Amino acid sequence: MNRIIVGIDGSSPSVAALRWALKEAELDHAGVFLHHVKALEDDPAGERALEKAVDLAGELPRGVHVRTSRGDAARMLVRDARRGDLLVVGSHKTGYLRGRVTGTKSVLVASLARCAVAVVPDDTLGHRHGVVVGVSSDPECHAAIIEGAVEAQRRREELHLVHAAPDSPQGSEAGRALLAAAVNLASLTAPALTVRRRLSHRRAADALLDASRSANLLVVGAARTDAEQPGVPGDVMLEVLLNLSSPVMVTR
Repeated sequence: MNRIIVGIDGSSPSVAALRWALKEAELDHAGVFLHHVKALEDDPAGERALEKAVDLAGELPRGVHVRTSRGDAARMLVRDARRGDLLVVGSHKTGYLRGRVTGTKSVLVASLARCAVAVVPDDTLGHRHGVVVGVSSDPECHAAIIEGAVEAQRRREELHLVHAAPDSPQGSEAGRALLAAAVNLASLTAPALTVRRRLSHRRAADALLDASRSANLLVVGAARTDAEQPGVPGDVMLEVLLNLSSPVMVTR
C-alpha cells in the first residue's frame, strides 16, 4: 500500500483505529498520515487530540505526517485518499441493526472512498486469529479474495472463506462451486496459505458477523464509486459495518 491515512477526532474509536493502523504500518513499513477534520476554525479539543495521536504514533521508519482540514469529515477524508492507500476510521458499535441507515461516518467513508477502507470497532479482544473473507458471485468479490489472501499471508494467519447460500440443493451446489473457485484464487495468490471454507445457510451478514467474531480481520468487497457522488452501500456491507465485532476491510 502507498499510505495509511487515519481519521483522528479524539474519540475512543479513532484511538482504536490509530492503534490498529500503527500495527499495519509495522507490517508494511508504510507511512502513516493523521488527518483531523475540524468542524470549526477554532478547535482546541481537536488540536489536543491530534497532539496525543502524534505522541501515540511515536517514531515510525517512514515517519508520521499530519494534516488538518475543515469541512465534512467523511468527504474530506475520502478526498485526501488515493487509489493504493488504506483509509482507516473508527466506529462505535451500534448493536444489531438492520435496514438502510447510512448516516454514520464509517459507512459514508466506506461507500465513497476510491481506495480500501478499514473500519475498526471501539472494543478490544485479547486474542484474535484468522482472516475471514465474504465470498459471493459479485464482481467485487475477486479483489476481496486476493486482498484477504495477502492479508492472511503477511499476518501468518489462516484464511477463512465464507459464503451464504439458500438452503436448497441448487443453492448448496452453487455455493460449493463459488467456494471452490475462491479457494483456487486464494491458493494462487498465496500458495503456502492454509485456506478453509464455510458454506452457511444463514443471512449473509449474519454468517459473516458470526464467522468474524474473534477474527483478526474481515474482508468484504465493494463496488467502485465516484468519490464526488454519494455511494449506496449494499445491504450486506451496510449491516456488517453497523454491527462489526472485528476490524473490517472494504476492498476495491
